[in-house]
Amino acid sequence: MTTHNRPFLLAEDLSAIGTMSLGAAIPIMSAMDVPTAILPTQVLSTQTEGFGEPVSQASVDWVSATLAHWQAQSVQLSGGLIGYIGREDLVQTLEAALTTQRLPLLIVDPVMADDGALYPGLASTYVAAMRRLMALATVVTPNWTEAQLLTGQPVAGRPTEDQIQQQMNGLQSLTAPGTQLVITGIPGTNQVKTACWDGQLTVMTLPNQDGHFYGSGDVFSAILSGALVHHWSLADAVTLAVNGIKQSLDQTSEAGYQRRFGMQLSRLLQWLGSQMS
Repeated sequence: MTTHNRPFLLAEDLSAIGTMSLGAAIPIMSAMDVPTAILPTQVLSTQTEGFGEPVSQASVDWVSATLAHWQAQSVQLSGGLIGYIGREDLVQTLEAALTTQRLPLLIVDPVMADDGALYPGLASTYVAAMRRLMALATVVTPNWTEAQLLTGQPVAGRPTEDQIQQQMNGLQSLTAPGTQLVITGIPGTNQVKTACWDGQLTVMTLPNQDGHFYGSGDVFSAILSGALVHHWSLADAVTLAVNGIKQSLDQTSEAGYQRRFGMQLSRLLQWLGSQMS
């Protein structure tokens, strides 16, 4: 396995309770032999759903000072994954930093909505803020709801492949030429689809599992990012992420785990080790 000496940026929230976001991404990156530079966008008492309104701590000044410290110490990043931010001023801070220091690999997961609606506490103006950040990305990974909000192209019911392609076309208009695109959580008949675009459309499916799995998107984007750091093709990285998320979904479902506490990862982490060796 190739060892990468330069750390990979993980910028997303850290929940004190709930295996998601940084709590999921850090062990996944470790299992994939990717060193990380951790940048909590917010520190939360719990995840934002299932426990009432969490206590949050966010500091634009701290994020800015941390990025400046890294730059002063000549910390070279191999790339980055931007996940849940939750505040427009923090989006602007990251946008400014990433405009100054362009990363060779930047995955933007515009975490802001699901099941047809924005997450609690996010204003409609947050969508425009994420569009600006996406313009800096080399890979963009919205879920189906987020893709529709970003493109302004709502689709009722289960989309056809042509409608998925239309969403991809809309995302292309919001991103730089050559940006690779992934859309997750696309509803199908008794299945969930994941589509990717790197010059051609590829659609993959998993059997639908009842209920909502908090943090599943964070697990997917972390696996995808780890594979891309290792220079896997987009289609191969998406395939790994789709198969990997099934490991975690199955374990979480079988365990009867309270879904609001996030994803079970032990089976996935062991599996990832075998896939990366």
